[in-house]
Amino acid sequence: MGRTALTALVLASAALQGLWAQSIVFVSPSTQGLLTMSCAAGSLNSFEELHYLAAAHYLAEHLCSQPRIDGGVGLWKGQAENSGMIDGCSNDRARELGALLAKYYHQKAALVFDRNAAGTTSLVSFRTTRALGIISVMMTRAKMSGATMIPHVHESLIVIVATDAGQRARARTLYSLLHAHGWQEEPGSTELIGDDDRSKARDIYAGILSHAPADVQQLDNEMYSEKFEDLGMKDH
Repeated sequence: MGRTALTALVLASAALQGLWAQSIVFVSPSTQGLLTMSCAAGSLNSFEELHYLAAAHYLAEHLCSQPRIDGGVGLWKGQAENSGMIDGCSNDRARELGALLAKYYHQKAALVFDRNAAGTTSLVSFRTTRALGIISVMMTRAKMSGATMIPHVHESLIVIVATDAGQRARARTLYSLLHAHGWQEEPGSTELIGDDDRSKARDIYAGILSHAPADVQQLDNEMYSEKFEDLGMKDH
């Protein structure tokens, strides 16, 4: 995924307001590029996604005080990809977790949203019963380039990072077009970690991890073990 797409493409969970921890990390395991809606929806049940969610759970349980992990579909200009979100981390831990996952899954970038009352970025969320394809069509109509859908049984959570008033207005238009409910808005700031060049991005992640505490460096080593590679197999 490119840095521009990931800036607008973020994932969140139903507990946006309920966690005390400040930061959320967003990163995808996919290196296939953006897919059609049906392919992206199908990829939520792939081994790649199941392994990613199992890996995120394992790491977050070691690093974050109140971890919450959700899989979802990132939408970007009529295309999509499987992705995920980890909430319940301090800012430093979120950066380290993002670096661990992005390095392991060969990603160009990871996005960290830091909850901050003085922040100029908004994390907007709301709920809709509309299908993925309809959501994509309405995004085009609202001129909303990026969003994330977290699927649940009867409805889905839509999450948008709005960096200015124009994006917040377009998010409101999408909210209306989808006949959505439950509008929420959290202030904060964002940090995009990585680079459009995957090799340079890997060096950036390695740099973050080389200065991380010993427990993070130990987890980095464990991620390349046979045991770690088998995570998620029992669910596939």
